[in-house]
Amino acid sequence: MNRLVIPHHMFEALAAGHGGAAAGRFLADAARDRNLVLVKAVAGAEAIGDAFEALARMHETAPRQVDRLLRYPAVGAWALAASRALRDGDHIPQPSRPAVLAAVAALRARVPFETRVTARPGELMFPSLGRASIGGADCSIEITPEGGAITSARSRVEIPADPARDGGGWLGLRRLTARHPLGDLHLVLDDLDPYRFPREGRLAGRLTAAEVAAWREVLQEAWEILRAGHARSADEIGTMISVMAPIAGGGWPASGTSRTTFGCVALARPSSAPNLAATLVHEVQHAKLTMLLHLVDLIAVDPGARYYAPWRHDPRPISGLLHGTYAHLGVAGFWRRQRQVDDSLTAHAEFARWRAAAASTARVIYDSSALTPVGRRFVEGMMATLRAFDDEEVPARAAELARQAADRHRRDFGRAGGEARV
Repeated sequence: MNRLVIPHHMFEALAAGHGGAAAGRFLADAARDRNLVLVKAVAGAEAIGDAFEALARMHETAPRQVDRLLRYPAVGAWALAASRALRDGDHIPQPSRPAVLAAVAALRARVPFETRVTARPGELMFPSLGRASIGGADCSIEITPEGGAITSARSRVEIPADPARDGGGWLGLRRLTARHPLGDLHLVLDDLDPYRFPREGRLAGRLTAAEVAAWREVLQEAWEILRAGHARSADEIGTMISVMAPIAGGGWPASGTSRTTFGCVALARPSSAPNLAATLVHEVQHAKLTMLLHLVDLIAVDPGARYYAPWRHDPRPISGLLHGTYAHLGVAGFWRRQRQVDDSLTAHAEFARWRAAAASTARVIYDSSALTPVGRRFVEGMMATLRAFDDEEVPARAAELARQAADRHRRDFGRAGGEARV
């Protein structure tokens, strides 16, 4: 797509750490366009040609449903993996996936569709819906207005009327809906798709019904917090985040986004609703910057240096420092607003901690030689917001707790053998 189409006012809003629903929709559309380019890039491969033709025909029949699938994070991740395999002369992974996507679109649109695919090792992932265990490699998919089925020489799996439910040979992707009068949040809890998030070693396995219920409860509480006091962030989350990929508890960090799966947040189940709300704000900042970097060059060169980041246990390159700074600008903004709601010592201290941390690293980035002219404008916008934050008073005890936490992190970083330029 044209990398110069982002409106000036939207760029300035994003630089300040904002954006809202309009920016969220714009960036989500950009991610869809990128996924479409990647899918088309592999369409000519012999192993995928027929499957892509099935998807193209379904696009003519059900364009909205295909468009919706192109936005699904795991679809973009597969398309990127397939294009890289094609470039490197390797076998394209899951070459039947476009045909399966056509079947998913047909099922959503309730239109007839048939195709034959090969599933290895006897399992077939239907992105955004669920997974069928069919016991054989070659199988047929038949979609009718009444439902769908997958048939192999060994078995037949009926897709439930509600694909989120489990059935014989079928595991459905559960859905999380958080309700609020000002707008609901709809997410897929993806614990099945191999392309849901790139850090496969940390991803949780299939969640139990009790675990899903716990996720629903904490997400509902977090969404109420976001809608009540963080409307712009809630709008961004609602327009850009569509999938949660649970990760195993323990370890650090406990959340993440990836440039290959725009729209997905990987999360360990949080300890509280305020922590989940802050984490979602943190991760949507990463999502905004990730897609913006596909559209605009902010960094000209990587100087090769590694820098101290007050939120990491390892020194970071300039690109990583920019990402972390932008994310913690959002975190500081979250606690700034939250302290006006609950007036707690924790909220005041978190605001003080992260505004100071983001301001210090923003200055490091700005003083480096790595930024393009547009990148300097972007960081200037961040710094203007952080200067406004710095003008706000916090209780003395909260300021002291913030300083202690920052000093403790710096000491722990040094004890762990961290080396960084600043």
